[in-house]
Amino acid sequence: MLSGGVLGFFVTALVLGVGGYAWLKKKERDVRKGWNLVPAVVAAVDLAEGTVVGFENISQRSVPEQFITSSVVRPDSASYIVNQRILVPVQAGDLMLWSQFETTKRDLYLVAVRDIPVGAKLKEEDLEPKGMDPNTLTPSYVKDAERPQVTGRPVIAAFRKGDPILWTHFRNEPPPVTGASAP
Repeated sequence: MLSGGVLGFFVTALVLGVGGYAWLKKKERDVRKGWNLVPAVVAAVDLAEGTVVGFENISQRSVPEQFITSSVVRPDSASYIVNQRILVPVQAGDLMLWSQFETTKRDLYLVAVRDIPVGAKLKEEDLEPKGMDPNTLTPSYVKDAERPQVTGRPVIAAFRKGDPILWTHFRNEPPPVTGASAP
């Protein structure tokens, strides 16, 4: 009877020990659920409403998965928000959400990267593409696709850093006619 009691004690202790360990591990998994870190796109700097977002304005940060929804921009989709206008102010470190951006795709137009004096020949490194508001555009703005047509040409008016490149700043060079057929 004594050996049966001792054997029963050890079996009961073993079952309770294994069961308790399994229960404790399950509780530990439940507590950690949602706290695994996943990458997300965040604002690298404070962004004012209406700012056109560039790669220099965003960064990647690990965030607990419980805060990630389908509206959060993930790093593999970051290129879709570059050159898009943000509709609301965002502080550095805030998650970037799809709902914060315009839904229309902007055409890219060329702007000056630095100040360019009169008579200077445009170089490839003087130009950068930028998404522009279609309500402010005229046919004189040079599209990014037209970059080869302006590279190496002298300008007759000075550009300041950030100024759009215009066809009217080239000597007797009207903008190319697009979509027209030759007679």
